[in-house]
Amino acid sequence: EAKRAGKRSVAETPSKMQQMRLDRTLAWNGIRLSIPGHWEARVAAPCHLIFEAEFQPLLQLRWYQQSSKAPAESQRLAAALAKQGDMVEPKSAGSEKSNWTAPWRQLESKFQVLAFSAGREKTPSGGAFSCPHCHTLVHFQTFPDKTMDTTGDIGTIGKTIAEALATISCHDHDEDLYRIQDFSLSLPPGFRLMDYSFASGLTRLSFAAGQLRLTAARLAPADERLKHQSLAEILLAQTDVADLQIRDTGEENSCEGFRDPAIFRRLLLRLRRDRPFVRARIGHDPLHNRLLSLILSGSRPLPAGLLPEIAATYAIV
Repeated sequence: EAKRAGKRSVAETPSKMQQMRLDRTLAWNGIRLSIPGHWEARVAAPCHLIFEAEFQPLLQLRWYQQSSKAPAESQRLAAALAKQGDMVEPKSAGSEKSNWTAPWRQLESKFQVLAFSAGREKTPSGGAFSCPHCHTLVHFQTFPDKTMDTTGDIGTIGKTIAEALATISCHDHDEDLYRIQDFSLSLPPGFRLMDYSFASGLTRLSFAAGQLRLTAARLAPADERLKHQSLAEILLAQTDVADLQIRDTGEENSCEGFRDPAIFRRLLLRLRRDRPFVRARIGHDPLHNRLLSLILSGSRPLPAGLLPEIAATYAIV
């Protein structure tokens, strides 16, 4: 039995090549890239991600979008990289003897390489590059102990990091995509990330577009929450709007709420610095045991189809 169990275990374990396939799209605050499915991304700042595998850090990525500070930031990063290791000429960053070469050349075809830092055996430990189209500045740093194999050359993980960097996309997106952890959300252009929280059992992202405010939340586990409150009660608690009117969406496992006050009530709410118009929606995904809520508010009447449009893209993936 033990031998048979052992054989099943080996057969069911993904190969190293399978583990390193870039089969998952990650998107956050203007940046998209492809990563292996077993990597986890942790948000360290609005434009700062740390990628880990089995709780070990592999890569950190920072970016600076269309800013007048970008040239000065580029010089600062180059100086910082010089202190981390031996600077390498960008054109010679990929050695012909290294499996870093192909993905590095792909990166060079899309971006202007500004600085490159190498550690022992000239293996990449960090770098900075900018997009010639949208002027986004990207800084990456690897964790050498995790990217090196026993020979001192770029190991499998290092090659995968290089391939992931080569997939970075920072412009020409039809929508603003947020795909991280286990959820995906697409927003029309114009919404800016204002705040975020990844607390246990509750993920919350806040956005602004002119006078509009949008909050997206993911709650878990859904079954435990629904033991104590209905979907409508949870939505009321999420919006914190006492006069929210609940209505049926006509769909199973979901409900909506709205506030469209009369003129006198609007004036009173504005005096309290509260946005008068609110539309909210919550849905239960029983397959993944999650609740997904969206709250749209504004100082003027809300675009009729905006919340349904966004809700159609919000899902567990």
